[in-house]
Amino acid sequence: MRRYESVWVVNGDLPDEEIKGTIDKFSKIISTQGGTLVRLEEWGRKKLSYRIQGVTRGYYVVVDYAGTPATVKELERNYRIDDRLIRSHTAKKSEKVNMEALQEEIAAGVQAAAAAAPPPETEPEEAAPEAAAAVEAVAAPVSEVEAEAAPQGQED
Repeated sequence: MRRYESVWVVNGDLPDEEIKGTIDKFSKIISTQGGTLVRLEEWGRKKLSYRIQGVTRGYYVVVDYAGTPATVKELERNYRIDDRLIRSHTAKKSEKVNMEALQEEIAAGVQAAAAAAPPPETEPEEAAPEAAAAVEAVAAPVSEVEAEAAPQGQED
């Protein structure tokens, strides 16, 4: 197996569900061809430097994976067929892959993603009393400072 990195530019004018379907399709091709998906980063919608196929925005995706040359060949065949993809580029990162080290890298990436995930949001009803208390705590010192800074009546 070899290590590859691909960049996909999906038509940015498509709805989110269509973009996710495109990403899932190409990710599934990697796994069905015997490849191993190491990392998938969605960079999101960006304005293109120039118009491509009449499109001015693209949704960028970077994929790091291990696979065989046949995997890349099948991916590139599908790139040409799928109209939702406006550009793609694949680069070989390394000739040989140590699968044990690769599995450790995947596990480390999963742990890092879990640590970076935002905490679950609180319900609006729960957050409101806490927010009101915080505003009151900040407002009290400000009003005291304003009272001290207010000019006293001057006598002529």
